[in-house]
Amino acid sequence: MTKLVALTILGRFYIYAIHGYATEVMFTAVWEFVVNFNMKLPGVTSIWSFPIYGISVLVVEQLYLILDAHKIPLIVRALVYTIWTYCWEFSTGFVLRQFDACPWDYTPFEGDFMGLVTLEYLPLWYFGAIFVERVIIFYTRRIYLGPPIEKMPDVQLVISSGTLEASRKNI
Repeated sequence: MTKLVALTILGRFYIYAIHGYATEVMFTAVWEFVVNFNMKLPGVTSIWSFPIYGISVLVVEQLYLILDAHKIPLIVRALVYTIWTYCWEFSTGFVLRQFDACPWDYTPFEGDFMGLVTLEYLPLWYFGAIFVERVIIFYTRRIYLGPPIEKMPDVQLVISSGTLEASRKNI
């Protein structure tokens, strides 16, 4: 029987970071189109967004496990995730600003606080948090590593005492 191993924290960090990084690039491209009608859709971000998103979603993942275990409704969980997101964005932006390295500046927005966060993004962060929980975290926590599939013909997956295992089908 071949054991499959759950993705490590480093593996999940990588997936979460890549997701955040790519989402940011797509968001800035769409924003550029909506605001400036730029059909080239130039999406940009900073390399700082990679660890910022990776760590943030790892924290959201842990919040999800705790809140869901206590049967907290999704709308409340999403609010907690959004509050965390604002705290994290402010904190990381504040630290990066000390080194003149903060890649964002929300001072042109009406609802900004110190140019580091803005209330105008609240609906995006809220619904984005729901998407992250229901799709990104949901599927990432179901990724298991094992031998390449081509080396496992006629494999049957079995969950045994909380561990996903692969065994050959009896033909």
